[in-house]
Amino acid sequence: MNNKYDALFERTYIGKHGVKNRLVMAPMGAGAEMTGAIDDKGLDYYEARAKGGTGMLIIGFQLVTNKTDPNLRSMYAVDTTLQAYGWARLAERVKAHGASLCLQLSCGLGRNAHVVPGAECVSASVNPCYADTNQNTRALSIDEIHAIVAGFGRAAKRAKGAGADLIEIHAHLGYLLDQFMTPLWNRREDEYGGNFENRMRFTTEVYHAVRNVVGPDFPILFRMVLDHKIPGGRGMEESFEIVRYMDQLGIDAFDVDLGCYEAYDWAFPTAYLGDGCMADEVSTIKTVTRKPILSVGNYTPEAAVKAAHEGKTDFIVIGRGLLADPEYGNKLFENRREDIRPCIRCNEYCLTRASQRPLSCSVNAACCAEAEFEIKPVKSARNVAVVGGGPAGMEAARVAALKGHRVTLFEKDARLGGQLLAASAPAFKGQIKALMEYQKTQLKKLNVDIRVNTLVGADTPELAEADKIIIAAGANPIMPPIPGADRSNVLEVIAAHKGDQSRIGKTVVITGGGASGCDCAVELAAEGKRVAIVEMMDRVAPKANVPDKISIHNKFKELGIEVHTGHRVLAFTGKGVEVESEKGKTVLEADTMIMAFGSRPNSAVAKEIMDKYTTAMSIGDCVSIGQIGEAVRGGFFAGWSID
Repeated sequence: MNNKYDALFERTYIGKHGVKNRLVMAPMGAGAEMTGAIDDKGLDYYEARAKGGTGMLIIGFQLVTNKTDPNLRSMYAVDTTLQAYGWARLAERVKAHGASLCLQLSCGLGRNAHVVPGAECVSASVNPCYADTNQNTRALSIDEIHAIVAGFGRAAKRAKGAGADLIEIHAHLGYLLDQFMTPLWNRREDEYGGNFENRMRFTTEVYHAVRNVVGPDFPILFRMVLDHKIPGGRGMEESFEIVRYMDQLGIDAFDVDLGCYEAYDWAFPTAYLGDGCMADEVSTIKTVTRKPILSVGNYTPEAAVKAAHEGKTDFIVIGRGLLADPEYGNKLFENRREDIRPCIRCNEYCLTRASQRPLSCSVNAACCAEAEFEIKPVKSARNVAVVGGGPAGMEAARVAALKGHRVTLFEKDARLGGQLLAASAPAFKGQIKALMEYQKTQLKKLNVDIRVNTLVGADTPELAEADKIIIAAGANPIMPPIPGADRSNVLEVIAAHKGDQSRIGKTVVITGGGASGCDCAVELAAEGKRVAIVEMMDRVAPKANVPDKISIHNKFKELGIEVHTGHRVLAFTGKGVEVESEKGKTVLEADTMIMAFGSRPNSAVAKEIMDKYTTAMSIGDCVSIGQIGEAVRGGFFAGWSID
């Protein structure tokens, strides 16, 4: 092997156990039935990542008890032989591909648990529940603590017997064990609270319960955050004390990151935090321990190899990136960097929507459904026409071509990308640009016939030759009839991103506080411009998920972006934007004014074509305005459905 990612493929040790490379799948809960056992979908999901070249898989949130959190109590067979059978099946599937299997053992979320009416959440002390601060937890009793410790011992024994190579103790992200270790949440006056030794007693007993059954040479990892990133939370110095203590106790490696539920944007790093966003901070742990370090945090391949070369971490932990592309490791090893499908850090199908439907991924519709949506070659190739070269159309064309169909893609503009061209313009949205380039590269490799500068309608002759037509005509910007909108210094947000940036002055007012308006504000303010944003509703980014909302709020504060909510735009004038609120009318002065009022479906062309051809279907924004993930997934299913 001779490529620039060599450092990621060095055999690296945790204790006496050698892991074939430095790439680790982050612990993420997925693939379990109500029995608590890994189901067939979970086995397929994990095996795909092992087969794809990942060195070690950490199987997240394997519960040692169902007694701590209200929402776990419906899992009627936790801490049983049935759970161990699932682990044994998993071990065979993972280790068959040379990957190492680490099982993360957890006792639950504590104050972070979902609030269930009529049921109590528990914690180290009486604390407000995260999900409903009007409801308090109760403190675990000493008998309950002892029962949980015993559960860790039983689970560890089963894990080793099932064939796990390593075990990770979950004391992370303000979850239950972390609550005991942290003074903010632990105000007990018994032997499990007070001074450092007492706060660590629960964790110490858990460690000994695990060590006593697995033996002295079996690797045990410890998962923790180094900084909660909230007032009153644990900081680096306190965490270093814990690291020193656990190191001497016998922990073999530390799996570390930053954040907690109140700092959710660190728990699930957003695009606004950048590539390798935790590497510098977590690497300071190496000043207090010589044990191997595992770290996560928006690692691109380039950020990962840089961190490895600089000795900032021993293992690169990848979560959402392996949801997006299970073959991440193999593609890097084979020098196929351009074939890696990038995570766009949207936190949608892997987080926000995962509470309502099975875990998946915005850019990989087959995630956690590998068997159901396997792409198989067709027996008879068809002629497929795709109208629109945005994310939905490109994905439909890619998948149809992978199945073996003859695909022609028509795009009215000179370049492929559609809305991605503008969405990827801010520097912090580099992963969206990477997705666009990935799709374009795959279409080229699959010999898709791409015809740009081609406007298609129902009477376009090529459509008559198609066996299947997929319409992904996208959307058009909403342009309200506001006086002065035709002024030369008034730009539509997509045009502002795609056009000559020198047109944008030093003082900017953005009208519209949705996703595109907020991203444009952050981009321009980061360039040193004075930016204000006007929104008619009572808050900006109303549809953003929790991590993005936190990041947007922090960025606005950091960059000094003015926010005027509850304001209606009346006119664009020579001085700036005239607005009206409950307090009356005023003018927000600006050199440049940018309209970000959203989009509406370009449905006319879709209706025209579908009215003529029964073989036609429409997807993406031309049906309803959605996020990138909805467009890509719609394209996947459209292409996959053509037999």
